[in-house]
Amino acid sequence: MSNRFYLKMAADNIRKNGKVYLPFLISCICSVMVSYIMLALSMSRGLGQIPGGNNMQLILTLGNVVISIFFAIFLFYTNSFLMKRRKKEFGVYNILGMDKKHIQKLIMYETMYIASISIVVGLLTGIILNKVCVLVIRRMMDATVSLGFELSPASMIGSSLLFATFFLLLLGYNTYQVHLANPIELLRGGNVGEKEPKTKWIMAVLGSGFLGAGYYLALTIQSPMTGMPLVFLAVLLVIAGTYLLFTAGSIVALKLLRKNSTYYYQIKHFIPVSGMIYRMKKNAVGLANICVMSVGVILLLSIAVSLYVTSDESIHAQYPSNVIAEIKLSGDIPEAEKQVKSELQQAAERTAAETQVEIDSISSYTSLSFPAVLVQGGFDVPEDIYSNQTTKISSLYFIDQNNYNSLFGGNVSLNANEVYLHGTGKEYEGTSLSLMGEQYQATVMKDMKGFVTGQSTVSTIVDIYYIIVNDVEMLQKIEQQQRAIIGKSAGAIHVSARIDLDKETGNEQERNFGNILSGKLEAAGIDVSVVDTRVSAGEKFRALRSGVLFVGMNLGILLLMATVLIIYYKQISEAYDDKDRYSIMRKVGLSLKEIKGVIRSQILTVFFLPLIATGVHAAFTFPLMKKLMVVVMLDSTQWFLYCMAASYTVFAIVYVLIYMVTARAYYKIVS
Repeated sequence: MSNRFYLKMAADNIRKNGKVYLPFLISCICSVMVSYIMLALSMSRGLGQIPGGNNMQLILTLGNVVISIFFAIFLFYTNSFLMKRRKKEFGVYNILGMDKKHIQKLIMYETMYIASISIVVGLLTGIILNKVCVLVIRRMMDATVSLGFELSPASMIGSSLLFATFFLLLLGYNTYQVHLANPIELLRGGNVGEKEPKTKWIMAVLGSGFLGAGYYLALTIQSPMTGMPLVFLAVLLVIAGTYLLFTAGSIVALKLLRKNSTYYYQIKHFIPVSGMIYRMKKNAVGLANICVMSVGVILLLSIAVSLYVTSDESIHAQYPSNVIAEIKLSGDIPEAEKQVKSELQQAAERTAAETQVEIDSISSYTSLSFPAVLVQGGFDVPEDIYSNQTTKISSLYFIDQNNYNSLFGGNVSLNANEVYLHGTGKEYEGTSLSLMGEQYQATVMKDMKGFVTGQSTVSTIVDIYYIIVNDVEMLQKIEQQQRAIIGKSAGAIHVSARIDLDKETGNEQERNFGNILSGKLEAAGIDVSVVDTRVSAGEKFRALRSGVLFVGMNLGILLLMATVLIIYYKQISEAYDDKDRYSIMRKVGLSLKEIKGVIRSQILTVFFLPLIATGVHAAFTFPLMKKLMVVVMLDSTQWFLYCMAASYTVFAIVYVLIYMVTARAYYKIVS
């Protein structure tokens, strides 16, 4: 047979099976489009020149790797549904005289058609929409709009090669499946039933245990950054528990329903329950996939939307002044403090003269911070405080009374063994304080204005305690005590400076002021930890927000698309499996109304289980995700709660619409 015959036959097959091929083709086109846009943005020279653009492009590059892995899993998963529907057709071809090599050649041409259309249309759509995405990102980063059209040949080649590889792997897998099967297996490939699965109580209990352990970690992990291994463990436990519970727990639940004679022996319950028991092993994996991806959709959309609605107030909360500087002190702390503050004042004045900027005010204070564990009657600093991830850590911030009074206008007067405390999140209780073996008389203050500025989001992750001590010598004594315990990882005494510039100062002037000031301090031999400006921090934050928003929205939409397709293919596949069964039921006396009731009961019994499980997962992961949002400087975590609730509501509405469409398609097929 000539190649023209195969080409024509392959095109006819795709057209005739449009009901199952069209959603797959649209998904492939969208995947190629997104891949091109992500690659083009990560390589764009124009975006790289925007302040903070390099950070955003790094996020896009990492996001593209994650999305590529998702593409591979998604294409192979949906391909399994397509092959199941086509096996009977291939079996007929084989019986009518077409050899397996001819069937494999036919599959090759069908794959070639799908791949060519997907890559060409996907790239064209991506090229058109790429400019829109560039404009959106520039707008989000407050950058000027660039004119002209930017084409990225490297991104076109990269996306084409990536998806050509995916389709070659799919072709190899499909042809291998045909090679292994005999004609009878191909004919029965779409109608192979399942044996009644055994009741696996151990797997059900194990799944419950995994899920409970994952929930416990999600609720108790203090910092998602320092406890990243535990975060991954929690995710793996929740995913494993979900699959085990859907696989084994659903069978246990169905068999318990079957034992309930009042429920089971009704037409609308008897048929769907008995049928699902036999197919649940295969069915449960699909339901678990839907649940896991639904959680991903809700979390990603919540992150993206909450970052979008967050204004630059987060920057002002973290950077109350135009310029922030931290300088490390060592040696004789009282003498070093005087020298550093004097050098800082002079360097700031010289920098202002060079950059033609007026300084409104300069304030500085000396402080010490390090982690500790809250114990009965005080705080302890264990040697393994950084390595022990199960210990709930608090952060202690110390300042002496002279610095506090001069900086914040206080009238604190303390004796040598007396301290004032203020806690955020959890207030300290008691009138005495034990700290590394030393006893102090403690007075709890309800407020420490000024000193706690910029720490509002950090207190979401850890409990912070602000402590005022007698003098700088006491700060040095406490610093030496904790250094003797922790060693090189110990906290150091710093001079923190806040410089407010004139309101007329431009962004470029403020940025130059920070860079020049940092250079002058380092030239003076001062140990500078950080010199940063509000403008630079805002650019980094907007770049981070833009990158995370773009990747999150793309991943969320792709996961939503995958979820819809999996539900669609699952329902259509089961409808074709059930068509002959319901035909027999009609012949033995069931009316169309009764059959419709049976179908509704069957779909509702399993269809909304993933939605319910998704809501439970989202609720238990919220505390951990809220802490993660603090890391990306979401100042008001309340926004994340609202966005998650809104995302779940919208997803539930979409889910119900999917149910209505697939239920109608299911009924049309079986009736």
